[in-house]
Amino acid sequence: GTMSRDRSSKRFYRAESTHDLLSYMDKGQAASDENRWTFETAWEVANKVGGIYTVIRSKAYVSTEEMGENYCLLGPYKEQCARTEVEEAEFPPNSPLTTAVNAMRSQGYKLHTGTWLVDGNPQIILFDIGSGAWQLDGYKQELWNTCGIGIPHLDIEANDAVILGFMVAQFIGEFRKAAESYSDTPPRVVAHFHEWQAGIGLIML
Repeated sequence: GTMSRDRSSKRFYRAESTHDLLSYMDKGQAASDENRWTFETAWEVANKVGGIYTVIRSKAYVSTEEMGENYCLLGPYKEQCARTEVEEAEFPPNSPLTTAVNAMRSQGYKLHTGTWLVDGNPQIILFDIGSGAWQLDGYKQELWNTCGIGIPHLDIEANDAVILGFMVAQFIGEFRKAAESYSDTPPRVVAHFHEWQAGIGLIML
């Protein structure tokens, strides 16, 4: 823990040009004042499959140092991994994250919230793909109508990617609405999608 933390802070000392970055490491104070939010969506958030897991994990500390509670990771709920890697908890009641999560839950979706037990303890929302499966045919039709992208009928991996993508896009839509009433400053939301399995969310936003 400490070693990687030291390494990540040393990165900012190496070159003069990056020295100023340290002033941004205020654990989200400036981001909160400016209503700025960053979401990173990936199939491998708290779900080790390949290299993206390591990429996200290694930058989680620096991201939370800068963005604090205005930084959140989104991914699929994989019980096996989540049981050991995620501490489930609800977000603060006044956070627009809570409003958006509750809006999704009221529509029948299951979302798991909490923190990922890695350096920085970033906030995390994991979407239970099974809870959105009943909408799959409608999602696929919409994907075809809007983008001309067809999904093979029995391709489970592709079907899961579609469900996750639509759930994430819907969540970010709900979040944006909630963030508009969170502050007098209009929200600025960055949504970053990491692999093809997460990419449908980007297309549908």
